[in-house]
Amino acid sequence: MASNDPRRRSIFSGLLLILVGGLLLSHQFGGSRSAWVILEKWWPLIFILWGLAKLYDHFMAQRTGQAAPPTISAGEVFLVLAVLAVIGGVGIFDWGTNRPNRGDIFSSIWNESYSFTESVPAQTIPTKSQITVRTARGNITVTADDTQQISVTARKSASAASENEAQDRVNHAHVTVTKTDNGFLVEPQGQNDSDGTIGVELEVHVPKNISLDAKTDRGGVQVSGIYGNVTIESQHGAIEVRQSGADVSVDSRNDSDDIRVVSAGGNVRVSGRGAQVEISDVQGAVTLDGDYFGSLNFARLTKGIHFISNRTDLAISQLTGRVDISNPGDMGIYDSTGSVTLTTTKRDLTLDNVTGKIQVDNHSGNITVRYTDPPREPLELTTQSGDIDVSLPAKSSFDVSARADNNGEISSDFSELQSKIDENRGNTRLDGSVGSHGPKLDLRTTHATIRIRKGQ
Repeated sequence: MASNDPRRRSIFSGLLLILVGGLLLSHQFGGSRSAWVILEKWWPLIFILWGLAKLYDHFMAQRTGQAAPPTISAGEVFLVLAVLAVIGGVGIFDWGTNRPNRGDIFSSIWNESYSFTESVPAQTIPTKSQITVRTARGNITVTADDTQQISVTARKSASAASENEAQDRVNHAHVTVTKTDNGFLVEPQGQNDSDGTIGVELEVHVPKNISLDAKTDRGGVQVSGIYGNVTIESQHGAIEVRQSGADVSVDSRNDSDDIRVVSAGGNVRVSGRGAQVEISDVQGAVTLDGDYFGSLNFARLTKGIHFISNRTDLAISQLTGRVDISNPGDMGIYDSTGSVTLTTTKRDLTLDNVTGKIQVDNHSGNITVRYTDPPREPLELTTQSGDIDVSLPAKSSFDVSARADNNGEISSDFSELQSKIDENRGNTRLDGSVGSHGPKLDLRTTHATIRIRKGQ
């Protein structure tokens, strides 16, 4: 006899939509990994989720007396296929938008890409000219030479059913070097046609004493040896600047592209979004403003760095050593002679041989500070639910005020401090001094431990 109990509805559809929504949200805001790449690695989770949902439905049906939903329904199969199609569409879109030398996404599936070279006759330009380089699709390479001429080689590429058709397309695109009020403009003419955008990669050789403004919507930019200011903007492509004699400004808008600035005589400003960032050997001040999802490496910055993101605000007045952020959960500052001010969250921090004033506010992360020489500047460390570990030479002089609240603990290798540790109602305090005329160490944490170690 059939049961008259109402059939219980499965929770699988709701869980799957939550999973997919989280996946797409991660794709939108979470960095360089596309939704398709994530699905490629983790697609078995859909079936694990399906199985867990069915087990839950079965046990809940037994508990409530309702009839269990079907093990597999046509609607659920359709939903799974629709989800795969949506994420696949996102992956195809990413594939198309991140390839600088591709034309229309769907036409490039059926057509083949062909490349052709065009050279622009060299011409002499005045000293300290402003050179502007533009292309809608393609890489830009600018190299400074011991010459007073500008020369351009273009590599034009187009997708077509045959090489002859591709040749017809690129014949409509020509690279020009035009004199302007401020200098010279290098750009392709006729880059867009009815079949899409023709890729034009530009290799430009210029005198060393010029200033440069380079922009490409879909492509990377490489610049080396320019004595004047360098300004770069790229929507999709890696950026590299080497041996710049003046200021460098970089604007990048792609999560998966690397940015590298090595050796600059002026200030450096990098903004936007990107993957790995390397900035080193800069004589001026460095500003890094935006969100970056790969490793970050800064080294030998004479006037320091100010790094601002949604998660971190780091200011170092002088960086003789380096800063390494190898992954989102770790940051290291090594051999810095300048002061350090840092606000961040969910990072484990290491400050090794930092001789300037240190002020750190870290939310939900550990802090480790190691002094090679006795400290001379104040140290202020604050964290929540993270340990604080400070190592100092045995002959150090300092005043310490430490607080470890909500069942926190404090320990010290310095005998002068051991008797001054006060535990009261789950809160631990330490106020004391080692030696005389030393800097103030102000340490604060909750639910964790503060350790003051005696080093060599």
